[in-house]
Amino acid sequence: MLIISKINALLFLLFSSLFCLSVHADEYSYDGWLTWKQEYDQSLAARDGWLALAGLYWLEPGVNTLGSAKKNHHRFPANAPRKVGQIIVDENTIQFESALTDLTIDGETRRHSILSTEPPTRVAFGQFEFFVIERENKFALRLIDTQSPRSQSFSGTRFMPYQPQAIIQAKLIPHDKPTQMSVATVYGTTRQETSAGWLEFKLAGKLQRIEAVDYGEDSPLYLFFSDATSGETTYDAGRYLKVDWPDKNGDTVIDFNRAYNPPCAYTEYATCPLTPPQNRLEIGINAGELDYLKN
Repeated sequence: MLIISKINALLFLLFSSLFCLSVHADEYSYDGWLTWKQEYDQSLAARDGWLALAGLYWLEPGVNTLGSAKKNHHRFPANAPRKVGQIIVDENTIQFESALTDLTIDGETRRHSILSTEPPTRVAFGQFEFFVIERENKFALRLIDTQSPRSQSFSGTRFMPYQPQAIIQAKLIPHDKPTQMSVATVYGTTRQETSAGWLEFKLAGKLQRIEAVDYGEDSPLYLFFSDATSGETTYDAGRYLKVDWPDKNGDTVIDFNRAYNPPCAYTEYATCPLTPPQNRLEIGINAGELDYLKN
């Protein structure tokens, strides 16, 4: 049963009928959740998953040398080649020039390329691979170790037990006009994200709401939220949740069983958005992923 902080069990049972929703059995069943969780675990430990990250290097305008030698601007791990090459950043392009002969760029043996961020150009050498990302008009190189010991030793995530009561009905209340929401990041910047509006739902006998991020109709709504369990049993910076776009009446479903940790719970090389102040719930939601580092 979903235990709400500071609400006794009897009161919760009375309220549960208000927010439990009959939904398609296959989509929100225990088996459906278990399949989703297994896929989530596999994505974390994948060859290029979050646990495989080996570095995040912010690029400066001009020449950025890469490799494990001390003299490089960006030092790769000790088991990487001493000199991999250089990235040249100017106003219009990001160019890579390789110092290696056994290196591929997007699967082809090349020693020079203009690097794209969308989709990212992937540069591979030995057990390593890198690509460039853009965040708030700045560029960073993300390095992957395809033989990461952390990926290979990963034993899986920790979730609270699945519970049907954690699946609730919600209604999207859109803004009257296009609205941006400010979202701080783990690396000290602030992003401006498009707001889809407020997802409102009944929980603990009260109306709750979370502002949702709109990444476009081809993407689900994204929620960044924290609650009374954050920093106790769940990750202190909050959790993420994907929600299907509502129907024509604005109705959708929130499945807190699928609340998951941001990547920064697993690696220092992520660029996570953090919970905005308006999405910090006073109640505790004991469903979804637990803090990876807490027993």
